[in-house]
Amino acid sequence: MYISPMRRSKFIGVYSLVQQTERHGKKHYFAWGLSGDAYAVQELNAAFRPVAEAELVESRTFIQNFQNEPSILAVPVVTPDFGNLESVATRQRGKGTLQQDATQGVFDFYQQKTVRDQARQTARVEATPPFGVQPTKPRSEPETPPKQGAFDLEAARKAKVLETHMRETFRQILLRLKRPRERQAAMLALKQLASATEGIVPEHKHMFRDFGVRLRQSLQPELALLFNRKTVELAPNDDHARFNLARILCILGQYDEAATQVRAAMNMDQNEPIYGKMLAHILALQQEDASPSSTGRS
Repeated sequence: MYISPMRRSKFIGVYSLVQQTERHGKKHYFAWGLSGDAYAVQELNAAFRPVAEAELVESRTFIQNFQNEPSILAVPVVTPDFGNLESVATRQRGKGTLQQDATQGVFDFYQQKTVRDQARQTARVEATPPFGVQPTKPRSEPETPPKQGAFDLEAARKAKVLETHMRETFRQILLRLKRPRERQAAMLALKQLASATEGIVPEHKHMFRDFGVRLRQSLQPELALLFNRKTVELAPNDDHARFNLARILCILGQYDEAATQVRAAMNMDQNEPIYGKMLAHILALQQEDASPSSTGRS
């Protein structure tokens, strides 16, 4: 089996370990091909959601010990940042350590993971007080709260990193949406992306708005509706977000809610003429849809 080197990370599907005992059960992983002779895997739970950080796996170890699960159509909602793993892979290739024995490689992978799992379990046990004993907080010196400016800067940095990853994930999903065999999985991934909550902040409203516009332009109004609703959820006082939501609702024939959203936008900005024109258009469509001739045609 030959796999050509990849210049950038590329999601290649859900994989499982070949050499896995029944006692531990079958575990699944998202897998990406990295540049050079390396792969990244991320462990999943039973719902195919990531439960750990992505880990580096040498090419021979991956090819001989991980098997593809083509029947599982799960895809990552957010693409991890592989910059650090790429750097580690580059250093290891320079030292000649990536071309190790495949069996030993998967053993090391399992052994290191087992040690980490045991350490986490031990920490949980030690942190749990005996039955009937109320936990007590250790005395410590009062902590100096971080400066507000530094906190805001770090929060903004994390929000920007998440946005970069989600925009790249969205771009990859759109490519998959154009492939008939991957369309169903791509639609599921878009729904998961629209329902994401972890790390999402109001500033991400522009990102979700852009996603909705792209999907509307791609003639995917049902999916666009999900992202426009997310935008309004993040920015309920944004009249433009309400207007964009009304446009999608109108396309889908949901005139009552579309009119409600336009009226809300008009209350926020009474000087925007396009809102009044949009409301008149929606009411005309609503009246036409309710007319006897229209009912007779249907």
